[in-house]
Amino acid sequence: MTGDFGKILEQWEGGRSEQRSGRRSRPEPDNPDQMNKWLDRYPAEDKDADGPAADRAARRPNLEKLKIDDTLDLHGYRLQEALDATGAFIERCVDDGCRKVLVIHGKGDNGKGVLRREIRTYLEQHPMTGTMGHGSGAEGGRGALWVILREKRGPESVPDRHRSR
Repeated sequence: MTGDFGKILEQWEGGRSEQRSGRRSRPEPDNPDQMNKWLDRYPAEDKDADGPAADRAARRPNLEKLKIDDTLDLHGYRLQEALDATGAFIERCVDDGCRKVLVIHGKGDNGKGVLRREIRTYLEQHPMTGTMGHGSGAEGGRGALWVILREKRGPESVPDRHRSR
């Protein structure tokens, strides 16, 4: 039994030294010509090739480059006033057909940023808001958020099975 273990250990150590030195060779295909003919006949799909998803992405506007339709400046507001004003602003902008708006909340004193945190949370949970990001330097940088608004859908666009009765 000891002899068997010695052979196994030798093979193990031999394989490890080949791996370390990089001398382990890859097996050559049995028939490379046949493989190349098969690949010519049945080419591999290119996952990165343009397709329907790439077409949709090309047609989609760059959200950061859309112009801002309206702005709300919350400097000087207390938290509840700011939340109320933001809700009313979003509703009005949706009614007016705005696509992208800017909410300036400021950076906050001493790094606390209560409005910044709470306004972002409010906007993330609002049913009429979508993608958002920080404003450019000219728009207020980290003291402002641009928000993409969802299109307003009236009751006529809701299927019968979803309408309240």
